[in-house]
Amino acid sequence: MTGSGHTFWGDVADAQDTGLIVVDTARHVVVWNAWLAAASGIASAAAIGKPLDGLFPGTDMRWISSAVTQALEAGASAFLTHTLHPNLLPLRTRAGAELFHNVTVRPVGERPYGWCLIQIADITMAVHRERVLRERQNARYDAVMNSASDAILTLDAGGIIQFANIAAASKLGYAENALLNQPFEPLLPDRAAWSDAWKTVLADGTFPHPIEIVVRRRDGSLSYMEATASKWLSNSRVFVTAILRDVNERRAAEEALRHLNQTLERRVAERTADRDRMWRLSTDVMMVAQFDGTITAINPAWGPLFGWTEETLVGADIVDFVAEEDRDGFRAILDSFSQVRTPRLFELRIRTRTNDYRRVAWSAVAADGRLQAVGRDVTAEREAEQALRDAEEGLRQSQKMEAIGQLTGGIAHDFNNLLTGIIGALDLVNRRIKAGQTHDVQPFMDAASASANRAAALTHRLLAFARRQPLDPKAVNANELIRGMEDLFTRSLGEQIRLRTDLAPDLWPTLSDANQLENALLNLAINARDAMPDGGALTISTTNTVVARAERHGQDVLEPGHYTLIEVQDTGAGMEPEVLAKVFEPFFTTKPIGQGTGLGLSMIYGFAKQSRGHVRIESQPGAGTQVRLYLPRHKGQLANEAPLMVAQSPNGSGEAVLLVEDDPAVRLLIGEVLRDLGYACIEAGDAPAALPILASDIRLDLMITDVGLPGMNGRQLATLARGHRPSLKILFVTGYTERAVEQARFLGPGMEMISKPFTLDALAQKINGMIAG
Repeated sequence: MTGSGHTFWGDVADAQDTGLIVVDTARHVVVWNAWLAAASGIASAAAIGKPLDGLFPGTDMRWISSAVTQALEAGASAFLTHTLHPNLLPLRTRAGAELFHNVTVRPVGERPYGWCLIQIADITMAVHRERVLRERQNARYDAVMNSASDAILTLDAGGIIQFANIAAASKLGYAENALLNQPFEPLLPDRAAWSDAWKTVLADGTFPHPIEIVVRRRDGSLSYMEATASKWLSNSRVFVTAILRDVNERRAAEEALRHLNQTLERRVAERTADRDRMWRLSTDVMMVAQFDGTITAINPAWGPLFGWTEETLVGADIVDFVAEEDRDGFRAILDSFSQVRTPRLFELRIRTRTNDYRRVAWSAVAADGRLQAVGRDVTAEREAEQALRDAEEGLRQSQKMEAIGQLTGGIAHDFNNLLTGIIGALDLVNRRIKAGQTHDVQPFMDAASASANRAAALTHRLLAFARRQPLDPKAVNANELIRGMEDLFTRSLGEQIRLRTDLAPDLWPTLSDANQLENALLNLAINARDAMPDGGALTISTTNTVVARAERHGQDVLEPGHYTLIEVQDTGAGMEPEVLAKVFEPFFTTKPIGQGTGLGLSMIYGFAKQSRGHVRIESQPGAGTQVRLYLPRHKGQLANEAPLMVAQSPNGSGEAVLLVEDDPAVRLLIGEVLRDLGYACIEAGDAPAALPILASDIRLDLMITDVGLPGMNGRQLATLARGHRPSLKILFVTGYTERAVEQARFLGPGMEMISKPFTLDALAQKINGMIAG
């Protein structure tokens, strides 16, 4: 890249609409294009020949430096997104605003790599567009909330007020933000009705019907409110939004009606005057009717609200003016008043003279052999409630999509790195084979195999996090398992960290997958090692524990029961509360790139939950970390099974194996392995092709079938196969399936399972063991 070639490539780089940097093996800048000079304020002449790390003093360059090192030394490409790594470089737009960007780092040429290309893509417009959309969403939400005439409160799961709209503060006599972070219950003189309803909304998501509560205003006066509420989730936290409607006027009207009825004979004249005044002046509609629905009297408010005259309504059946969808429920309410005298609250949609419908909230009571009811038009309030629910749903959808974007971005980042290693290694092998140079392909095959195994491990961790990995739960002695791992722990921890064990002598067996439990403990040990770079102590202890009642830890619940408890405690740096709150999130890690996927603890969490257990972490900065793993007790006997050590793949003796696999590549590989091992292999691409073979007289010693076959799946095929051949041994091959998550509930006698991906030696040993068994 010198001489005229340098000028040519510099012109090409300046013509790009993205930032381009090329550095050599010494990390000195070789190319610095015009776009980057404008965005960084560093001219090309001032940048070329300088160390890249020195051009941006005060900027954290470790992510880019690590990616450059990986590109030059290992030939690995990297993609650093603004979402995961904001503010990588201090770049500005032409208008002087902050320039948001993504960075791609890849090697140039062939190994050994002499240069590394760094490409910067401007995503400022996309970031601004996303912010504008979010701000508009929040603005619509705030507008709906603050324009509502009812008091609206949002409480967390502990009953603490997290939001109060303007109407709430006004109706309760508080300043605009004075209610925030205050408990709601102290505002209630009588908490019984609210307490019962609160338990219901936390359990079922909503109130079964509106309730009436009394709220104490700031000045000590009481206000009657009708409350409805619904539960919702945000970032795994529980919130409850309550709408409080002022019913003081309605209650006063009810009290007036009740008072008039109670004093009918004593104070007829006075009651009549008061009733007539209220009857004429009230903006709420009033009605007197017989229990069969016949209207006997209405107040003047019916005219302005519905357009009906007294002549039209008196003598008519009120049911005829109710929306058809509400009629059956309203008839049931009318029938109930003939036996029940307590007041009832209900809502009906009433038809207007122009054939529209208004929603009316009624308070009705049976008195003097008739139905007396007061109704308030709540059409506007219900429309505002629906708008509020729509706004909340939109906000939740936005938050969900942001979480999905973070998850898929992390998965794509790790898998793209792994696929780069696999594809690159196989491409180099292909080139060597075409050139007749096969003597040096082994390192590339090893690199491809290592990347593929890492991808398989990442898949298993994702399944563990999602609680969908195939488990093989058996009775396990956790003490023996830990003792058997002590040498592995010692080698993994190094000489600076002391290993201590405190194992209960009478420890209960646990029902668990031993392999997954080993992986979980090894992950915890490695995490502890990384938290103690200057040395320390790691203690692994076991004990029996009984949980008498459900214990809530955040959003998780530890159910009552008998558990085997495994504790792993270190004396390391510990974690800040904000870090501790995210440790179970997938792809969350505090380690540098290349030193962790962020799936270790999420895999342990998924394994514990799928095993019907629980995991709990406690940590403080400078005081170390303690992880408690609760696994269910097994009340049966431990199986004394010695591991079978197989030095090489066993061979068959001509036994007949039916292979059912819809993927041609997998079918080819397994078929070739079977024939190489000395078995007679009969292949079928799906269940319909296998059924005639199973129904024939052909000798079959074993059937190998994929679980996820198209159409009829592998488990259904096995059922039909056993109908033709009751003693046929069946080996299931699975990558993932809902019904194969727990093998104990999926497999029958003479059936076993092997999970993809697997080594060919493992497959050979499984086949030999089943046929010889």
